[in-house]
Amino acid sequence: MKHLFMTICAVCFSFTAAVAQDNATKEKKATTETKKLSSAEKKESDLLEAFKTAGITAEEQVKVRVIVDESTAFYKALKADASLSEEDKKAKSKEYSNDVRNPKLNEVIGEAKSKAFREAQKAQKEAAAAAKQ
Repeated sequence: MKHLFMTICAVCFSFTAAVAQDNATKEKKATTETKKLSSAEKKESDLLEAFKTAGITAEEQVKVRVIVDESTAFYKALKADASLSEEDKKAKSKEYSNDVRNPKLNEVIGEAKSKAFREAQKAQKEAAAAAKQ
């Protein structure tokens, strides 16, 4: 009888430990998904705030979003390119901004609004960096 009782206790303890580990994994996944969602929401709210600060109309916002999406894709590809050094990545990024992105923004929304939009984004980036420290 003692052996049966000990075996049942051992099985129950094992089951309890397995379930507890399973729940911890689920909580970690939920936290990661929440961070991703909040990050996307923050990016969207920052973009809307930059639009508002620069005085960009709804029609212009659609055009600017296309340019921003293209830029994001370029920067992600550049970041993923392991063959380039950090200096090369910075140089290509700056070259892209000066030769492609900024002229497109100037063409779509005008030079004044484009400058205000870029300054608003720069201020948001600096604020985020300051908040991390």
